[in-house]
Amino acid sequence: MTGSFWGRLAGFAGLPAISLITPLLVLPVLGRAAGAHGWASLLVGESIGTLAGIVVNYGWNNSGPPAVAAADVPTRLRLYRESMLVRGALAVAALPVVIVTCVLLATPGYVAPTVLMGLAGAVPGLSFAWYAVGVGDPRPIAVYEAVPRVVAAAVASAVIVWTGHMVVYPLLAVTVSLGGIWMFGRSIGRGDQPGPGRRDLGRLLVRDRAVAAADMASGAFGTVLVPVASRVDSAPAASSYGSGDKLYKYGLYVPVTLANALQSWTVEAPPPGRPRRLRLALAGHGLLGLVGAAFLAVLGPTATGLLFGQDVRASRDVCLWLALAFAVVCVRISLVRHFLLPAGRARAVLVATALGAALGAVGMLVAGRTVGALGVAASLALAELVTAALLVRPAWHHLAVVEDEAASWGGSPEVA
Repeated sequence: MTGSFWGRLAGFAGLPAISLITPLLVLPVLGRAAGAHGWASLLVGESIGTLAGIVVNYGWNNSGPPAVAAADVPTRLRLYRESMLVRGALAVAALPVVIVTCVLLATPGYVAPTVLMGLAGAVPGLSFAWYAVGVGDPRPIAVYEAVPRVVAAAVASAVIVWTGHMVVYPLLAVTVSLGGIWMFGRSIGRGDQPGPGRRDLGRLLVRDRAVAAADMASGAFGTVLVPVASRVDSAPAASSYGSGDKLYKYGLYVPVTLANALQSWTVEAPPPGRPRRLRLALAGHGLLGLVGAAFLAVLGPTATGLLFGQDVRASRDVCLWLALAFAVVCVRISLVRHFLLPAGRARAVLVATALGAALGAVGMLVAGRTVGALGVAASLALAELVTAALLVRPAWHHLAVVEDEAASWGGSPEVA
């Protein structure tokens, strides 16, 4: 592996270290200040916002990095401006829906912080991080996104301890996110080519519909789990599940970051070295999945108790199902990001994701009503298993095509 790869990996690996500090600074304070009923309401708001963020993002987190990695500078700037046109229009439509939904589902007495948590979850759909991933440069993410969020979390945590006002954290989170997006846009400039206009919006929405639909199907299922748990079980049980779900998603920073670091590394390789890089990427994600699953299964209840308070700690059974889901989703991320989307197989990703989410939703409705929050966790694992299983065959086929290209190219394979 080249030195540039290790430098890129170190840079992207540092970002989760920064990002992981943020919840550690504020969530323990927020969970204890809110209590069981308020914590469940805040997590419902965050889940609704996260789903809206996935809609707003419109698949750019997945489709954008490989497109940018293979493009020249003018094309990269055009892609970024196209993304902002699409995502800005979707944000204008989605944010009012977030507000209304959070108001309807919030626990009495927690409407304002729940609404703001929803907005804080939605705004990252406008993030520029996918562009930095595509160009293989983690510095803008650190400067404009990760570090400001840590500062905001530290300030919010102190204010919550001092005053008890929970609205401070999501309000600051929204402010620093929008500020970072604006500053990054100014830093990269506008380029010399004319940018897309409103008349291009329909064309761009149609062009990227397959990747966006796959993201939305997966995201819709993943983000409704906490709200459903709050409806099929008691508030303490839903809060317990919400803590486990938060730790699970907290851990997903790591495989996503690894996928980011390997994104352009797998795309930019010459044909003789590409099969080896793809195998190494998949193996790395598989190993990471096993390690993370072991952590969730063994230390999940203890970790959630320390992070969010003993009153809302996750149960052992919920953590076991979440551990299985984590192991599978690590592999799925690599299959999608490194194999299928760069190969133009967005439709295969869509079909697999939709079928997995549909089966998981059926399982959630049946098992959730039967065994409550535990059934919701089991349904998440089922959805991820089905999705990953359906992606294996097209990913294997792509690897075979890449190996044929490498053989026809000639020369020695890349030495790691």
